[in-house]
Amino acid sequence: MSRARFGVDRYRRRQRVWNFVESPYVVHAVLFLAVFFIITPLVWDLVTSLKTREGVLALTYLPQDPTLAAYERALFDRGFWQAVVNSVIVASASTAVVMLLGTPAGYVFSRFRFPFDNAVFVFVLFTRLFPPIGLVTPYYRIMTSTGLQNTKVGIVIANVYLWLPLVIYIMRNFFITIPQALDEAARVDGCTKVQAFRHIVFPVVLPGFAFAFTVSTDLNSMTIPVATFLFVGDTSIDWAAMTAAAVVAVIPSALVVVFFQRYIVVGMTGGLKGE
Repeated sequence: MSRARFGVDRYRRRQRVWNFVESPYVVHAVLFLAVFFIITPLVWDLVTSLKTREGVLALTYLPQDPTLAAYERALFDRGFWQAVVNSVIVASASTAVVMLLGTPAGYVFSRFRFPFDNAVFVFVLFTRLFPPIGLVTPYYRIMTSTGLQNTKVGIVIANVYLWLPLVIYIMRNFFITIPQALDEAARVDGCTKVQAFRHIVFPVVLPGFAFAFTVSTDLNSMTIPVATFLFVGDTSIDWAAMTAAAVVAVIPSALVVVFFQRYIVVGMTGGLKGE
């Protein structure tokens, strides 16, 4: 067999494999498995949250006597509702501050050249790569000395530090996808640089905002992840109440996805795509 014939046969075999991998059956099977592994833990939490304390330990999948007592214990007896409110407040405030600082910074890095601009941008990204565990001790000392321990402000500051570099990077990439001709056209029409950013470029990158969402010891500032450990006792774990809290914790995120799914999809496709 000639070398050319051997190459053609190998290409055809490889193509048949890829045709099978990309076939609708394989694609739907992979998607089904992905959804299954995502939904199953949520369904398990929901079913477990409807059981009694004793029912959780029984060798049955479905609750024998469905009850909402676990939700009452989680939300009111343990005060988990306060953690939900804290999480909403902290997440909203953190997002607002991060976007307020990160959007102009991303615009500057995408449009303007200044001395050591690339070095400054790399330094901004490097701060996000630094292991957060290495900052726990100095952060705790700072929060304690400034009186911000057990406050929502202290958690917002931590979130801003963690997410601001990532938002700057994302928004910079979104601004890069927008033609500079829009800026130039706005300048020709008499807009300043700030006005061009505010009225022309900023509305175009709104979908990109969809990408941008150790000091708490009491419920005044405790958020959902920390408050989950309230159900772990010295000698036992209230599994039903913990799963009820997990179900409640999913609701805010689910509402965000439902009401902002259009912007999430556009944000994932990037910039002007999907508009």
